[in-house]
Amino acid sequence: MPPGTEKSEADSRPMQLVRSMIRSLENGEIQPGSKLPSIRQSIRLSGFSQGTVVEAYRILLDMGRIQSVPGGGYYATGQSTDESPRPEQIRLLQRLSLDPALDRTLSLGNKTMVASFGLAVPSEDMLPVSALKRCLMEAYRLENVHTYSFPPGLEELRKQISLRYRQAGVDISWQELILTGSATEAAYLVLREMLREGDLVALESPCYSGFLHQVKKFKLKLLEVPVDPGLGLDIDALESRLRKGARPRLLITVPNFHNPTGALMDNERRIRLLDLAMRYDFYILEDDVYGGIHHGVRRCPPLISLGRERIFLVSSFAKSIVPSMRLGWLIGPSDFHNSMLERFRTLSLGNSRLTEQALALFLSKRQFDRHLRRLRKESRIRMAEFRKRILQWPLDLRVSSPEGGFWLWLELPAKIDTLKLQKRALEKGITVSPGPIFSPSGGYRNYLRINCALPPTESMLKHLDVLGKIASDMA
Repeated sequence: MPPGTEKSEADSRPMQLVRSMIRSLENGEIQPGSKLPSIRQSIRLSGFSQGTVVEAYRILLDMGRIQSVPGGGYYATGQSTDESPRPEQIRLLQRLSLDPALDRTLSLGNKTMVASFGLAVPSEDMLPVSALKRCLMEAYRLENVHTYSFPPGLEELRKQISLRYRQAGVDISWQELILTGSATEAAYLVLREMLREGDLVALESPCYSGFLHQVKKFKLKLLEVPVDPGLGLDIDALESRLRKGARPRLLITVPNFHNPTGALMDNERRIRLLDLAMRYDFYILEDDVYGGIHHGVRRCPPLISLGRERIFLVSSFAKSIVPSMRLGWLIGPSDFHNSMLERFRTLSLGNSRLTEQALALFLSKRQFDRHLRRLRKESRIRMAEFRKRILQWPLDLRVSSPEGGFWLWLELPAKIDTLKLQKRALEKGITVSPGPIFSPSGGYRNYLRINCALPPTESMLKHLDVLGKIASDMA
């Protein structure tokens, strides 16, 4: 064998695997969008070394032939060049099927479990139940409360919400507010107003599972934008896609204590995001449900405080006061206010006037401020207790450290499938939210979201230990 032949053959091995996979793509053996074997599986199937397979996958990524989904593995794109938008992050929503675990997680919320770590809902001991009862009784004695509150909603409540925003440094007038049945309903109004069949919508990855339920009903294309668990939306990744031709009509984001990662988007990223929206002509739907549940001294203002022309803000009292009194609100650019109000009138005659009146009374009293201070303190303490206990699990894992909200985002060893973990935990009366329910592409299979808004009793912490034991047995 001539000198150097062995080295030449070794250097060509990654390209051998690359050419083999390209042939499979072009002859239809591998369909665009289908999941590829993992690195470990490819080593076993091909007989090549780990270094060869890793290098081949890197080349295919650079060519735009495959994509890597965080926590979800590799997928075929069917594209041969990186000169135009790569479809690895642009998917037809009508072709996506949400994992049944999402419906299972939601349905379990109606059942009594020994430990409900799944839904991000505060436990009853964190709710101002007695104060709300008094406000409901007071509202009940008022005139004209047993009827509809027609859109845009009760003036007294809109003034109270506007006052809260002004105290946080955001100049929002009460006339701009449209009261809805929930933040979810408010978001749906924005989607109906802004999107048409074939439009491209940008979603965070991972993202709040409720958005997946909503956008799946529209015949849209999806641009997934990664989220850094510590810093929020990856603006560099978004700008890269925009420069390569992606043109979303709408971007949906949770900048304050992102669900599920808990990330708080820093001010520099917010400014850049708003600049991109102006330059590339897209709108932003901001979910600020968790903005008031900060663990620091001051509230971080919502994104809409930086500019009004491109941002729709939705929020509610479901997390900050009580989930059962369903009420949310919507604020949008002035050009869309009247059309959204008219659209809401065609969908609903309005909300419960009794609920709106009771919440207006509650907000007008000092009890609300006392409740928020206690809620923030308890959320911080409970999250710290849960995080400390989880870090004692007998396995290698990463745990987020949010500055607000009341959940943790866990990255478990790659071998663990949290969909299977959810089923095993359910046998013990424990609910969790597995990573794939937060992904339109089925990613984050080894991730978990844990609700920390539960009493940190020794009994509850032992249930957390049981969950850790289940995970370690699967590792």
